[in-house]
Amino acid sequence: MQSERRKFKRTANACIPCRQSKIKCSGDEPCANCQRRFMKCRFSEAGNKVIVSQRYLHSLQKQVADQQSASQTNTPSEATGVSSDKGNESQIIETPTSPVPGLSEHARSIWTSPFTLPSTIIKNSYRNRLNWIWLAPSSMWSFTARLMVMMTDKLHLDSPSNTPNVFDKDVYPSLHWKTSSFDEPPDISGLPSIDHASYLFNTVKFHLGHDYQLFNEELFLKNMREFYYGNAAEKAAENRLWFVQFLLVLAFGKAFLGQSKNSTDAPGSAFFLRAVSLMPDHPRLWKDSLLAIEVLAMIGMYFYSVDHREMAHVYLGQAIRIAQLVGLHTQLPEEELGVETVTRSRKLWWTLYIMDRHFSFSLGLPVTTQDSDITTALDPPGIHAQSSSTLSLQVKLSHLMSFIVSSIYKTEKTQLGTFLEMTRSILQTMAGHAQEIESIINRTSRNAVDIMPKGTRHVSLLYHQCVTFATRPLLLSVLKERLEKLDTGGEDWENFISLTKPLISTGIKSAVKTLQILSEEDSLVEVFLPFDLEFTYGAAIHLTIAYTLFPHVADGPAYSKIAHSILDEMISKGNKLAEVRKSELTHIEMLFKEFALRTEQQGLETLTLLTPDAIIDPRLGIGSKELKEGDSAIDTEMSCVPMASHNLQVPTSHPHASTSVELDNLGISSEEFLSIMDQMDTQDFGYGMLDQMGDWQEDDVSET
Repeated sequence: MQSERRKFKRTANACIPCRQSKIKCSGDEPCANCQRRFMKCRFSEAGNKVIVSQRYLHSLQKQVADQQSASQTNTPSEATGVSSDKGNESQIIETPTSPVPGLSEHARSIWTSPFTLPSTIIKNSYRNRLNWIWLAPSSMWSFTARLMVMMTDKLHLDSPSNTPNVFDKDVYPSLHWKTSSFDEPPDISGLPSIDHASYLFNTVKFHLGHDYQLFNEELFLKNMREFYYGNAAEKAAENRLWFVQFLLVLAFGKAFLGQSKNSTDAPGSAFFLRAVSLMPDHPRLWKDSLLAIEVLAMIGMYFYSVDHREMAHVYLGQAIRIAQLVGLHTQLPEEELGVETVTRSRKLWWTLYIMDRHFSFSLGLPVTTQDSDITTALDPPGIHAQSSSTLSLQVKLSHLMSFIVSSIYKTEKTQLGTFLEMTRSILQTMAGHAQEIESIINRTSRNAVDIMPKGTRHVSLLYHQCVTFATRPLLLSVLKERLEKLDTGGEDWENFISLTKPLISTGIKSAVKTLQILSEEDSLVEVFLPFDLEFTYGAAIHLTIAYTLFPHVADGPAYSKIAHSILDEMISKGNKLAEVRKSELTHIEMLFKEFALRTEQQGLETLTLLTPDAIIDPRLGIGSKELKEGDSAIDTEMSCVPMASHNLQVPTSHPHASTSVELDNLGISSEEFLSIMDQMDTQDFGYGMLDQMGDWQEDDVSET
């Protein structure tokens, strides 16, 4: 009966609720379905419509934007966001628009925050501290705590004494220092030789220089030569803030080169504690504002790397406030300050922006600076270097993540129609970012001996993190409802899964690709900076939930083994934070194995994202594909997501967008995103909430 119903010809004038539910509409006003379901029947505005593929529309918009940018100079937009002053191309981060009318009337809602804790705080076990800890809705660490509590409660399990407590204690508790008097000369004893110091500097440059502008290389090396070849004590006393930065570079260098498994001290902490003890008070920080901003940001980065995220947020906040007071968030005049100073200020500001978005996302806090207050250029004309391209992409992905957090995770429940509209807008933006990454990969892959650069690798991982985080509420909704049905039964998943299958599969594929990138033989897994650890942990949690809910979607045990292998590598190199995350992951996997066992024992339906042979939707092009021996389950699932027709035009500025090199490196191409959007009944959605066509100029990534 279901297959016969899907073969009916689609009504030309279907109402919005029927289109969203993907059911046949009678065309009357009100229609029969809306009367039966007691829903308000709404029709889109009358008028002649031409239905085209989203990919084709994307191509036309890109061509129009390119023609406009070539024929005239864009003026700063009145829209909120990041723009350039006159003479530069406008670069806008748009503010989300309101959801499309009619979507809010969809009958089904999803859980964006399914946890039923009695409060958003838990008791703090620390001594001499605040007696509660606030659990932010978007923080991965509070997500872990909430997930453990919910699973333990719903499965009626006793909490064993060995259950990991993510807030139980500091991983590195011994970060304490005594502030030195400003009149007291800095201690210059026990420092490495200039050759060793240069080696440590180059190590820091390799690990941090690709993604962050935390020091001016030329000025730093000039001061270091004067320190070693001149009067060291006098140099340290007169240029105290630079000496603090020098000690921080030594601390980071030591931390990057090796971590002792037996030491309870944080890696590089000896030089770090000497540095922070010499920090001048706030009035003296103004003597060299740019240097002060760099130093405060470096301190914040170190604290974040050793899991002192609260302190990291405080020091980064100080750096941002000084940066705002000297106007780094605005377009500074090159004629008066010089190109070198303005370039340094611009890169430093966007470094602060990236760090602020990431730290805020990790802690679940609002961002420090709103996009509407920023006017400094992101991609100045004439700059097309790969480093500039990766910086630009990091900024855009950081903004996208903050949008995901502030929109999708804003409330406990979201109506499915509204969620799909927001997600469609996110996918449209992701398609544009995917094309930028594809262009960068295409340029670097021309040299057969060159592997994916460190900066491009990091951007690719950020890209997949955005995808998994945007689609995670769909998994949480299925999990929440399955837990509720453990004792009652009566599930009906066909409608929900038919609407959300492409998005769920895309999130799973991004999680899989994240682990593949991190486990590659030539991949340099970052041990001290926590970002690779966060990527690994987030992807592993996502796949644990997905494999339990959809057992045929991916080889859960295999990917769990890969995740544990990555964590074991970090642990073997002395990363104590990785030990904590592994114990948490192991416990969560145990909870989900118990959940899977309960589901099987009670005879609940086995959910799948595969399309049965008997159900084929010709309009969407979704067909069946049986999983054969030797096939990859995740590839089989994604093969059910239709690709748009091959005779449609693709953007001419990205002629290599679908080559095997880019698909292998990126995981999910721009064409796949556009194909998914083609399914999502987009004819009434118009432009997406994050649509950047005509605003964000991308000349830097289209150059060959």
